[in-house]
Formats: sequence, structure tokens, C-alpha cells
Amino acid sequence: MGLDSILKFFQPKDKVFYGLFEQMTDAMEATSEIFLKGIKETSAKRFEILAQTKELEHKADELTHQIYVELGRNFITPFDREDIHELASALDDIVDYIDEVGHKMRLYEFTNFDPYVLKIVESNNNSIKELRKAMYELRNMSNLGKVTEACIRVHGYESEVDVLYNDAMGELIRNHRNDPTHIIIMKDLLEELELISDKCQDASNVIESIVIKYS
Repeated sequence: MGLDSILKFFQPKDKVFYGLFEQMTDAMEATSEIFLKGIKETSAKRFEILAQTKELEHKADELTHQIYVELGRNFITPFDREDIHELASALDDIVDYIDEVGHKMRLYEFTNFDPYVLKIVESNNNSIKELRKAMYELRNMSNLGKVTEACIRVHGYESEVDVLYNDAMGELIRNHRNDPTHIIIMKDLLEELELISDKCQDASNVIESIVIKYS
């Protein structure tokens, strides 16, 4: 056995989880940025942009699977095994739902929609950026105040999206009473966009739980 192999053998195995989670949040933020770019695009090029999330969705699935594999391999973990499982699942769900909404927009051939959609997507994107910051700060456990601040901002964005969702639904019903098909389709899209916000909060709740346990 070479020296590198010996040193690798004695390295703390729990550190692998931080790297995997950081890669997860990188993929999550990249997916969100592509989605936001697609929403801002006003031409048919929107569909080409939104389709780019699929590759990142596959990457997030692979990283989630790797996290579960490492849970089975490692006796020592950086925080509770249940928290690791829940956090991986929540982060993966965020990417899944973003990709799913993009797929539905391509399916329905949406080229325009009310401004609430863009506002919700922007809020979700901001929330995702905060989750990524929190995850990177969590590695050293030396500045948990920044982790908590990021999580608080995630909760703020979730509340913001709730208000935007309710306003969007009210306007949708008022302006499209005679077009039930449009109402059904838009309601479906708005609900999934709001669900992305909920999943961000779920991930934030797990991170806050970790902070409480280890502070």
C-alpha cells in the first residue's frame, strides 16, 4: 500500500458528506439560474434554455444517491444520519421541482404569463442562494451565526412567495373567469413554484436543526 493510500485511509471519512452537499447546492443554484434565465426570455428560445435543467437534475439525483451510499459505508458522520437523509432529500426535491416546472412550461408552450411568475422565481432563486451559503458555512461549524442568518432569510423568502402566490391566484381568477383551461394550467404551475419555496424552507429547517444540535 502506497503512502497516499495509507494517508487516505486515515482521513476522516465524514468529510465526504460536506463535499457532496456542497456539490448538491452548486447544482441546485445552477439549475435555478438557468430556470430564471428561461423565465426572463420572451421568445421561443425559452424552451431551449429550460431544457438545460435536465442534465443538472440527473446530476443532483446521482449526488443524492452517493450521499445515501456513503451513509451506508460510514459509521462516523458529521451530523445525525437522519438529518443527512432529510437534507439530501429536500435539496434533491428542489432541483426536481424546478426541472418539472420547466418541463410543463415547455409542454404547455408558455411564451408569456403574468409578472407574478417572474417575481416568485426570483424569490425562489434568492432563497436557493441563501441555502448554498448556509451549506458552505456549515462545513467548519465555526461561524454558525452566518448559517442561521441565511436560514432566516430563506424563511423570509418563503413568506414572500406565499403572498405572491395568493395575489397571483386572485388575479388569475379575476382576469380569466371565462378561460377555465388557462386557470387550470396556471394554477398547476403556480402551485409547483410555491412548492419549490416550501422545499427550500424544508432544507433550511434541517440545517437549523443541525445548528441547534451542534452549537
